[in-house]
Amino acid sequence: MQERDEVIMAKKLDFDKEKNNRNDNAIEEIMQADFPLPKQAEDAKNEAFSRIREMAAASGNTENTENMVRRLPEKSTGSSRKKATGAAKSHKKFKTVYKTALGLTAAAAVFSTVCITNPAFAENIPLVGNVFKQLGNSLGFYGDYSKYAKQLTESTEDTQPADSDGSQEGSSNSQNAQAEDQNTTDNHNSDKMKNNESYSKTVDGTTVTLSEVYCNEMALYLSMTIHTEDKFPDTFITSEGKPNIKLSENSTVKYDYMDGKSNLFNAYLDGKMLDDNTYAGVLRIPVEDMTVDEAGWTKFYEVRNAFFKEKGIDVDSEDFSFDKLAQTLGMDEYSDEKLPQVGGPAISDYVKDIKVPDRFAMELDLKDIVGTLPEDQDTTPDIPQDLRDEYNQKMAEHGISTDDADYESLTEEQKDLEHQFFTEMWNEYFERYPEANAGNNRYNSWTLKGEWKFNVDVEKNTSDTVEKDVNVVDENGDGVLSITKTPFEITMKIQDPEIKYFAVMLDANGDIMPYGGVANSNADTYAIQDRDVSTVYIYLCDYYEYMDELKGYYWSDDYEEKAKTRTFKQLLDERAVAGTEVHFDTDK
Repeated sequence: MQERDEVIMAKKLDFDKEKNNRNDNAIEEIMQADFPLPKQAEDAKNEAFSRIREMAAASGNTENTENMVRRLPEKSTGSSRKKATGAAKSHKKFKTVYKTALGLTAAAAVFSTVCITNPAFAENIPLVGNVFKQLGNSLGFYGDYSKYAKQLTESTEDTQPADSDGSQEGSSNSQNAQAEDQNTTDNHNSDKMKNNESYSKTVDGTTVTLSEVYCNEMALYLSMTIHTEDKFPDTFITSEGKPNIKLSENSTVKYDYMDGKSNLFNAYLDGKMLDDNTYAGVLRIPVEDMTVDEAGWTKFYEVRNAFFKEKGIDVDSEDFSFDKLAQTLGMDEYSDEKLPQVGGPAISDYVKDIKVPDRFAMELDLKDIVGTLPEDQDTTPDIPQDLRDEYNQKMAEHGISTDDADYESLTEEQKDLEHQFFTEMWNEYFERYPEANAGNNRYNSWTLKGEWKFNVDVEKNTSDTVEKDVNVVDENGDGVLSITKTPFEITMKIQDPEIKYFAVMLDANGDIMPYGGVANSNADTYAIQDRDVSTVYIYLCDYYEYMDELKGYYWSDDYEEKAKTRTFKQLLDERAVAGTEVHFDTDK
């Protein structure tokens, strides 16, 4: 996870860290229970809340975890202190995007441990075939999935024979009928057992069981449980209060409507531990990841790179950059979409527009389950002192300050040199510790080795799905084109090739809509949860203005007081490039 990687890098550099504490609303979401609480549990919860708020107040930083940079330009990866976005103007080598304060986690555990480990407090829900219900509102995209999801493994409740009517007539016909009913029930239960077995696989003591599947126009949701014979490994808890667990990048999925397999990148699960040996979670695959024509893109890149070579451009050279590429091709800014304007290939000639059909089958090959270790178990080597000294010496020789506060006063040439020295330091570090170069490695992660294969038939359920054109755009037609609402999410379709804008959605009460947490890989998708979305407000803001100024107004400690004279919605009404309101309760 990118956020976790940045935390690790910051730790190794030993730069100043800021503790990002959640506000009360985020705390309440994390600690929300799915079951009625006895008085002692309620008291434990209130005590934990009190301790958490005291620590949050003492820290002086109540920035909500949703108040984070959501989109990074393609060229920002691998940078050091160079400004990647408007939100990065405060010259930090590595900003901690999220970090769970250990004290807050411990306080929350006072309550959560009681509720999770004591079965008397848990709602009496059969786990098999009911993972969505079991997870409840701990999910980022929570809601009532029972009306939409298809059960893959049958609940034990569903396999019980029908109740007898108690008739004692004793006729042979009645007895024969009962025998036939019993045979039918036995055969039906036998089929269900075989079906359950096809969705539950055990490898080296780890059992993965698929529970339910739901697919709408925006995403596919697949619920599952992971059960280990031994105690589940200790796992890092994210700022959303969830274990940081994912399927390895070697995992693949093949859809029958597409050629070839696709790797499941960034396949983080959204879930929780049910006991010491059992984890229940949901894999969310956005539709855009289910419609990538990988073969077409591979061919396009081959043709594109051949075109570059004809122009004397080597994409594999060490000094390659998109700025130099744009200059050579006579483009203001490089873009694959604009290549035809300079004689290059068109994406549409190679990449097909793929749609997800109403019914399809998918082959899942889950290879290895990976979790991030708690910070106190992370053994990632610190950057050696000699490399730090070498970096500082180079900076001093060129008269460049290493103080973060001085970064904005550096010239562009000095910033480029700093970036070069910083990169050289890390390249040397990774030569010494090559395993540390991987996002998940033996220093910071645990792995449950295995390969679990499943075949799943999926039928899209588009009930209660609404799409509306909104056209919140600038004079060039860039911005929010449409929005799609499903029972669990609202997604904005955005056209913004130059990443000039930040689109914001407010609920009917004028509050920023929540994201789906680890299950969400799309910054333009919002979780409905318990929000009033009969009306939503959509705004198109200048990207840097929103990141540097506007969002801080909403997330400020005294917003409730400021809102008495000017709400966040009123601020956006004044400052946004464009905006509109959309009604889902009427046809307005």
